[in-house]
Parts: sequence; C-alpha cells; structure tokens
Amino acid sequence: MRILSAAEAITPAIERTKSMFRPFSLRSFVKLGLVALLAEMGAQFIFPPTGHFASHSNSRSGAVSWSINQHAVVALAVVSVLFLLIGVCMLYFGSRMQFVLMDLVAYRTTVVGPSWRRHGPKTWPWIGLKVATFLLAFLVIGGVAAWPLLHLIRSIPSKTGQPPDAAFFGNFLFLFAIIAGMVVVLMLCLWFLRDLVLPFLVFENATIREGVSGAVELIRREPGSVLLYFLVKFVLTLVAAIAAELCILAAAIIVAIPVGLISGGLWILLRHAGPFGAVFLYTSLGLLGLIFLVCLMLTIVCIVGAILVFYQAYALYFVGGRLAALGDLLEPPPPPFPEAVPQQFCPI
Repeated sequence: MRILSAAEAITPAIERTKSMFRPFSLRSFVKLGLVALLAEMGAQFIFPPTGHFASHSNSRSGAVSWSINQHAVVALAVVSVLFLLIGVCMLYFGSRMQFVLMDLVAYRTTVVGPSWRRHGPKTWPWIGLKVATFLLAFLVIGGVAAWPLLHLIRSIPSKTGQPPDAAFFGNFLFLFAIIAGMVVVLMLCLWFLRDLVLPFLVFENATIREGVSGAVELIRREPGSVLLYFLVKFVLTLVAAIAAELCILAAAIIVAIPVGLISGGLWILLRHAGPFGAVFLYTSLGLLGLIFLVCLMLTIVCIVGAILVFYQAYALYFVGGRLAALGDLLEPPPPPFPEAVPQQFCPI
C-alpha cells in the first residue's frame, strides 16, 4: 500500500465505512455503532464526585449536625467508591473495545469475539499508558495554568459591589486561552495514542514501549504530514459533529410527528372516558414515549457510530502506508505471477 497524505486518506476511508454497513442490516448497524461508542468511551476518564458538607455547629444543633455529617461522609464514601468501580469497569471495557473496533474496520468484519479474546492481555498495559499520559499532561497543564489562575484570584475586587478592573478581564481571558490550550493538548494526546500508537500494538503485536517508539519515529520522520493529519481530523470532527446534530434533529422530528399525532388523538378521544379510559390513555402515552426514546437512541447509536467508524478508517488509511502489516490488510498485494514451467520436448 502506498503512503497516503491526510487529504488522500479521506476517500478510501469513506469507501471503507460504506462497505462496513453493506448489505444494510439494522442488527449489524446497531452492533457496529455500539462497538464504536464503547471504544470512544474508553478514551474518557470518570472521576468520583468530591466535596464536603459544611458543619453548622452551635449550642443547640452541634451534636445533631455532627451525627448527620458522619452519615453523609459515609454515604459519600460509599457512592465515591461505587462510582470509581463503575468508572474502572467502563474504562477497561471501552479500552478493550478500542482494539476490537480497529480490528473490525481493518478486517472488514462484524464478528467481535475473536478480536475480544485476542487482545485481552494487552488491555491493562494500554490502560496504564493512557492513564500515565493523561496524568502527565494534567500535571504539565496544571503547572502552566497555576500562574494565571493566581493572578486572576488576586485581581478579584476585594470590596463588595466594586466593579472589576481591566486587569481582571485580562487575566480572565488569558486563563480562558490556557484552558482552550489544555483541551487541544488533551485532544492531541488522545489522537496520538489511539491513531498512532494503537496500530502498532494491534497489527505488529508490539509492546507498549515499541508502540510508542514507533509512533514517535513516525512523527520524527514526517512531522508535517502528521500535523496536517491532526488538523484535517479536527476540521472533520467539527463538520461531522454539526452534520450529526442536524441528522439527529431531523430524525427526532420525523419520529415525533406521528407519535405526537397519535398521542393527541388518544388524548382527545379518551380524556373523558372514565377510569378505564384514563388508565388506557396514560398507558398508551407511556408506551408512545418509550417508542420515541428507543427510536431516538437507535438513531444516535447509528449516526454517531457510523461517524466513529469513519474516524477509525481514516486513521487506519493514514497509518496503513507507513505500517506494512496494516497496509496489506487494507489493500492486499496482488498474488505473485505464476512462473512458467518449461515444457519438455517430446519427439513424435
């Protein structure tokens, strides 16, 4: 497979995405969409809620408040541990699905089981790499953002009712720019790991260290191409997000019209039909609402899933020409030309 630029990889990625959903099957469509959404979930980190309960201690309610706060702290600890466990499970499941989605798109299949079993041992090292990368990014970003945050706090007016001065707005805008830069840095870290490091782990059976080294070497060898790839992907993300929202809104309107008409008709016919009619009316309205929610969720899964499958195909075609094992899967080489066997001369 020849090396493709960021722009050249778009067309084959679109064709690959279309081939993944042909022939059309709602079951396969939803299945791929769920796999893609779960894989995207593997890039998210879920932190337990933190906070404290203020204690209002006085002569009459101090003991009662302390007792309530003790129970609140225990409940908060239990909920935090529960959220942490759920977050770890979702992180593990989503991270493993990242391997599966890459396999499905590369091999053009919808069978999840073999990929799920094959990449199980790599999941925890992959999670460790992601957590370490994002913690390092947060530490660096926190160190950079600490200075403008302190200046913003110091520029807050000390007197109540005093309007903020120009320094406050300047520090606020500077801190806002730092936060926007933080989002960009985290997004680049995510794309670096998922689009450049993960293919080495999946298709070359590389270790974490070898995968990171291979991705860094790719960037060192072609910095302009990789930078253009990230830029094009950012633009595609914006365009796809707008298109997805419009499609979901259109689908919601299409489903809401018949559901609303049927609900209105039932309301007109049964609102004065007595107790039995009221039970039937509210049961029917509940079922119609459930049907609307199911249709809306299916629409979101299918549309967003298709976009995420395209993102995966786009990353594979960009890296494929630079990774021989992946390139042979995306564009198999032609079979070798059979050698001519010399025929022996047989005299008559």
